[in-house]
Amino acid sequence: MIRRRMPLHSGTKAFTLIELLVVISIISLLMSILLPVTSKAREQAYRVDCLSRVRQLTFAWNFYAMDNDDRLCGPDTEWNNPGHNWVADGPAWPGNNIGGTEAGMKDGVLWSYTFEVEKLYECRSARSNRSVNSRPERLRDYSISHTMGGSTGMGVRTFQISSEISRPAEKMVFTDADGGYSGATAGMQQFYWLSGSFWPLEIGLSPPRWHFERDRGVPYNIITIRHSEGCNLSFADFHCEYWRWKDRRTVKLAKDEITEDYASSSNADLEQMVHLLKGH
Repeated sequence: MIRRRMPLHSGTKAFTLIELLVVISIISLLMSILLPVTSKAREQAYRVDCLSRVRQLTFAWNFYAMDNDDRLCGPDTEWNNPGHNWVADGPAWPGNNIGGTEAGMKDGVLWSYTFEVEKLYECRSARSNRSVNSRPERLRDYSISHTMGGSTGMGVRTFQISSEISRPAEKMVFTDADGGYSGATAGMQQFYWLSGSFWPLEIGLSPPRWHFERDRGVPYNIITIRHSEGCNLSFADFHCEYWRWKDRRTVKLAKDEITEDYASSSNADLEQMVHLLKGH
């Protein structure tokens, strides 16, 4: 009986270690190229989604006025005025178990006009924004300009009736906001929330300057950079815009890396914000 000797190597050629390392390097290179692109595409999608939510909130704001003799809802958030304010979940008093919860939004006058959709109050980009003042746990990420129904003061005219708004295409209503109080609890969970109307300015001085309110050292209702170093805005004529900050100091200010005084001099972003909130 004749036995055939099997060849030491089969016809299939295996990868060498060098070839495997080259393939892994190519894959790593492709991932390093594609990941920023996909991240940018995801943020653009979030920005468009946020713009849609801001627009829907602005429609709700207008529908409320139409149903209430043209009177604007309150832009503040105090829980002791739930029949007037757009949300009612603050301030950060001891025993406040409603702050930062869905109940605070339900007690606001715009809740029924938003079809009772909690997600409309939330910006998806805020969940991943990790600036020093961001609060990923926060349920509400938008604020209303103080000029839209706010109390008198701050050296600026406030509009109480929608028909009184002059140049509505230039007057801001909703915007992305950042920062937030903490302290209210429901069970064992701690909540964060924005409090007060949006007013990141000090206009009693000449020229005006950036100014963020603070509670226990934590700034709230401040400008945000969560949309590719910009933010979304809505206006009293119902159009919405994406606004990218032009001055690098504004970006650093939003990150709490520099002071308001340093970021205020000859700042085009500040001048534009004064125009949107105060007008001329």
